[in-house]
Amino acid sequence: MGGQTSDFSSWFPQLLQGLGHTVEYSILAIVFATIIGLIVALMRLSRFWLWRAISTVYVEIFRGTPLLVQLTFIVFGLSQAMPVLNDIFGAKSYPLIGAAAGLALNEGAYITEIVRAGILGVDRGQREAAESIGMTRYQTMRYIILPQAFKRMIPPLVNQFAQTIKDTSLLAPIGIVELMYQGQIVVSNNFQSFAVYGTVAILYFVVIFIVTRIAGYLERRLQIDQR
Repeated sequence: MGGQTSDFSSWFPQLLQGLGHTVEYSILAIVFATIIGLIVALMRLSRFWLWRAISTVYVEIFRGTPLLVQLTFIVFGLSQAMPVLNDIFGAKSYPLIGAAAGLALNEGAYITEIVRAGILGVDRGQREAAESIGMTRYQTMRYIILPQAFKRMIPPLVNQFAQTIKDTSLLAPIGIVELMYQGQIVVSNNFQSFAVYGTVAILYFVVIFIVTRIAGYLERRLQIDQR
């Protein structure tokens, strides 16, 4: 019994280290995916056909192909086709940057649709009222539409953020160090698959549980403020 406890204490810190990388990748992906999603959603709602076409192609490509394929292409395919990327970012740094960019681009495509649906869900009368008092399209979007749409977007955005955290596990097959990758390394050394992967699952659950609880609190606060 003591030997098992001692063994656990030897590999659990490795998982925590991997968890730290998972959280870092998740935060980066969520921040940039949200920015991408907002910009592309506005492009999809633009009156300019070219912006709508570009944004539609982006969404269809990243929602219509597997994330693992996208990550593999960005990390390995692009660096081979464009060696200058390794020169700019460094051969060791580019895979990390490419992985974070791949996650952000993929999640951004889904957030685009969440943002677009939230904006379209705001009563059209709000826009007409804003136009009647002389507000520009930009002012209407910033001060009237987006604040109302944001409250509608919280539940689906939280689900997408949780999915982003789960999707970081797909970085392991392309050799990026994060929680799942560290779990595989530990199992290759001690062969305790049940204990290690069970712990990995628990750590993912804890992080996602915390995220959903925080989001639930914010949603309740916004509803209270709205009253």
